[in-house]
Amino acid sequence: MIDDIRELFQTLIAPRLAGIEGELKAINVRIDAMDSKFEAKIGALDSKFDGKFDALNTSIGFLDGKIESFRRELSAEIRRVDEKLSAEIRRVEETLSADFVRIESNVDVRLVAMDRGIESLRRELLAEIRAAR
Repeated sequence: MIDDIRELFQTLIAPRLAGIEGELKAINVRIDAMDSKFEAKIGALDSKFDGKFDALNTSIGFLDGKIESFRRELSAEIRRVDEKLSAEIRRVEETLSADFVRIESNVDVRLVAMDRGIESLRRELLAEIRAAR
C-alpha cells in the first residue's frame, strides 16, 4: 500500500508540484520585473519632485526678497508721511498759538475799552441820580 501511495504521488502529485513550482518561479520573475519598474518610476518621480521643490524654494526666496523690499519701501513712506504730518501739525500749532495770542491781545484791548465805557456810564448814571434827588 505504501508503494501504491508512492506511485500515485509520483505520477499525479509530483508533476503538479513541479508545475506549481515553475509557475511560482515565473510569478517571482514577473514580480521582480514589476519591482524594478516600480523603483525606476519612484526614482523618476523623486527626481522630478526634487526639481520642483528646488524651483519652489527659489520662488519662495525671491518672493521673500520682494516682500522685504516692499516692507522697507512702505516703512520709508510711512516715516516720510509721518515727518510731513508732524511738521504740518507743528506749523498749524504755531499759527494757532500766534493767532490765539493776537486774539487774546485784541480781547484784552476791547475789555479795557468796555471797562472804561462802563465806568464812564456808571459815573454819568451816578451824576444823573444825584442831580435827580
